[in-house]
Amino acid sequence: MECRFLPSLLFGLYLFASCQSVTTDPLIAEVYNKKLYQSEADRSIPPMTSSSDSVLLRNAFIERWIRESLMMVEAEQNLPNDLALEELVEDYRSSMILHHYEKRLVEHLLDTIIPLDELQRYYDENKSQYILESVIARCRFIKIDADIPSKRIKEIEENWTTTDEKKFRKVLSLCNQYSSSFYLNDSIWHDIEEIKAEMPPGSVNNAVVRNNRELKISNDSGYFFLKILEVKDEEEIAPLTFIEEQASKVILHRRKLELLEKIKEDLYDRASSQNRIKVYTG
Repeated sequence: MECRFLPSLLFGLYLFASCQSVTTDPLIAEVYNKKLYQSEADRSIPPMTSSSDSVLLRNAFIERWIRESLMMVEAEQNLPNDLALEELVEDYRSSMILHHYEKRLVEHLLDTIIPLDELQRYYDENKSQYILESVIARCRFIKIDADIPSKRIKEIEENWTTTDEKKFRKVLSLCNQYSSSFYLNDSIWHDIEEIKAEMPPGSVNNAVVRNNRELKISNDSGYFFLKILEVKDEEEIAPLTFIEEQASKVILHRRKLELLEKIKEDLYDRASSQNRIKVYTG
């Protein structure tokens, strides 16, 4: 007798589970045969979002989903008859799997430390590719707000061009405390337009740039100190320190390609030795 009631019991449990699913995850939008449920919309809301913002974000997500779904329906209805969709999907799947695996290999195996001699060697071999498109300069520059105590601005004024390490550290400390912008690393190159933008309008001209002059300016907005140490003109070869980041990226990209090529060759050799590769001709 009990066995006869088992199918009915299972069917009732199925209906109950279905009702629970609908109740806990209600349908909130529908476009043709595409459905959007509450849980999917909820996942689009970042944690700790206020209730008012949540409503705005959820409504925006729903509107976006509707428009994208309509576009997808239209695309599906207008697929070319000769479109090999399954092949495209499989190609995309394969490329994504390969991409993520190669990314993991690179993250775990690529040596990202570039010794200075390797960087210098790359620069010597390729510096003709790095031609400046604008004037650059090494400089010392300090911009101080007008409300700095007079004693502190005097200390900066007396020591900002110093080569004495102790005095330089004092200037650096004062800049960290009072300056809204400063460049004190003598080895770093800056685009001259970047320097001009920091200074009062019209204060930096060709004479200042070419003759390595010092500028000390004060106005209602604050105090400005500028000393040009060295200049490189347009069409000159960029110094290594100016293109170091670009050069490092190129070196790492080359390493990445070499690493992946070696892994592919190792896999090929291993598969060949295990007789896992078969090529059929005929």
